[in-house]
Amino acid sequence: MVQEQAVLGTLVLVGGGDYEQSEQVDRFLLELAGGLDTSVVFLPTAQPSRRMGEKFTAYYQSLGARDVRVAPVYEPEDASSEENAQLLLDAGLIFIGWGSDTRLQRIVTNTPVHAAIEAAYQRGAVLAGTSAGARAAGELVISPANGPVGLRGGLDEGPPSIEMGVPMDQKTVLQVWPGFNWLPGFGVEAHLAEWQRYGHLLLLGAIRPELTWIGLDERTALVIHPGGEAEVVGSGNVIVMRRSPAVRAVPPAPGKALEARGLHLDVLAHGSRTTVDELLRPRE
Repeated sequence: MVQEQAVLGTLVLVGGGDYEQSEQVDRFLLELAGGLDTSVVFLPTAQPSRRMGEKFTAYYQSLGARDVRVAPVYEPEDASSEENAQLLLDAGLIFIGWGSDTRLQRIVTNTPVHAAIEAAYQRGAVLAGTSAGARAAGELVISPANGPVGLRGGLDEGPPSIEMGVPMDQKTVLQVWPGFNWLPGFGVEAHLAEWQRYGHLLLLGAIRPELTWIGLDERTALVIHPGGEAEVVGSGNVIVMRRSPAVRAVPPAPGKALEARGLHLDVLAHGSRTTVDELLRPRE
C-alpha cells in the first residue's frame, strides 16, 4: 500500500466546480507537476463521459499544457488494460474527475490501473482528485444519503450494491466503506458550501470521530506535499473536523437520530499552512 512507503508524490484534494472556474487551482497544479511540458492524464471513470474528457483536455490546453491525454477507463475491462496503466504510470499529473465515488472504486480497485496510479504517486507524480476523486482518497467514505434525515435510518457498513441506483431524496441509510486510503486517518467531503454539506461534515465527524474529516469548497484544494506539509489553494474554504477523544456520540439507528457532543473544527483559507500530523492531532 502507498501509505506504508515513503511517498514522493503530492496529493491534491479539490472540492469540485467547473473547469473554467478553477483556473487558480489548475495553474498551481501544472506548476507543481513540473510545468507546461508535464504529462497530464485525466481519469474519467467516476462519470464515464467522453465529452468530459474532451472538455478537460481543451481546458488544460488553454492553460498552456502541451501534453494532455485521457486514460479511457470507462468500464471494468478498461481498468485491466496495460496501455491505460502505462499511460497513468508515466504521468506527471493524474487528475481523477467528478461523478460517483462508488463507481470509481468499483471499477478501479485492485486492477493494473489502480497499481499504476499508486506507483506514479509513489515515485513523485501529483495525484489530484476532485469531487468523487477527492472523496474516495480518504480512509473511509460515507455516502451523504438524504442529509440529516438519512441518518435516521442508521448505518450500513459496506458499499452500495448499485452505484447510483437510489435517488438522493429516497436514501434512508448512510453507507460506509473503505476509500483508497491515500490519506490515512482522514475522510473527505466535497462541494461543501455550494451543496450545503456543512451538516454532512458535522455528522460524519460525529459518526466516525476517530478520523479527521476534511470539507472542501468548490474551486478550492488542500495540497499535501511529500513529508506531510499541507496548504490551501483557491477561493473558498477548507473546513477541518478534528478527531477528538472528547466526542461523545450515540450512533443513529432506525427511529433514533444521531446525538453528538464535543466536536471541534478549524476553518482554513487560501494560504493557510499546516501539516498532516497537526491535522491528525486530537483536540482535547
